[in-house]
Amino acid sequence: MNLTNPDESPQVDALRETMIGKLREIGALRSDRVAEVFRAVPRHLFTPGAPLEKVYNPTDAVYVKRDEHGVTISTVSAPELQAFMLEQADLQPGMNALEIGSGGVNAAMMAWLVGPEGVVTTVDIDPDVAHRARGLLDAAGYSRVNVVLADAENGVPEHAPYDRIIVTVGAWDIPPAWVNQLAPGGRIVVPLRMRGLTRALALDRNGDHLVSRSAMICGFVKMRGTGAHQERVLPLRGEQIRLRFDDGGGRTIPASRTVCSTRSAPKCGRV
Repeated sequence: MNLTNPDESPQVDALRETMIGKLREIGALRSDRVAEVFRAVPRHLFTPGAPLEKVYNPTDAVYVKRDEHGVTISTVSAPELQAFMLEQADLQPGMNALEIGSGGVNAAMMAWLVGPEGVVTTVDIDPDVAHRARGLLDAAGYSRVNVVLADAENGVPEHAPYDRIIVTVGAWDIPPAWVNQLAPGGRIVVPLRMRGLTRALALDRNGDHLVSRSAMICGFVKMRGTGAHQERVLPLRGEQIRLRFDDGGGRTIPASRTVCSTRSAPKCGRV
């Protein structure tokens, strides 16, 4: 499968450099290494059929799959979010990294950052998404990335422990398996929904708990599988106004889950 088009190269180069410049302006890109990975990995190869202007727009996500109700369940995240989370993760050569939620391009960028001595595994619950990621990674030259079809609630124990875990789907808590599979001193970057807002948190493992190092308001498609969580929606005045409750009103936190406090720099622990 040849996804390249030589006639697109000058346009791609121009769009890529414009994107990188804008990502620096808005503060999503802060390091030369992450800027370089955006030059090195051709993101248009992972979004075949999408307009190049959209693919290289810093704030645009590319929609990959919708469910039977038209709700988006898989996307290639906007460069702005990918850049910010890669900066949060601080991936270094030789690291072992896990991506939860596959799209292809983010795993390829992770593989570039950890280098040939590092290992990247990406996991997704959807067979279509995992198959698509495998094909695109192979076609783009990143066949060494492990693609796993599984419910990520249990992590991917066969390739653990991980120096870094990057979660690219919206989560409402942190399953114990993710913490248990994180190496001592490792870091997890996760879009965690708390009190109605989703924040991309960089959480370092410190003994038996996680400590937040940075946060950014963001938005992602929701977690599916065992870790899925349904909001309670209360319509007001017909469908004109709707209130959303994350906890369903008085939800009891299950035993042995990892939770975070949102006061100041969030600190996570087991309850």
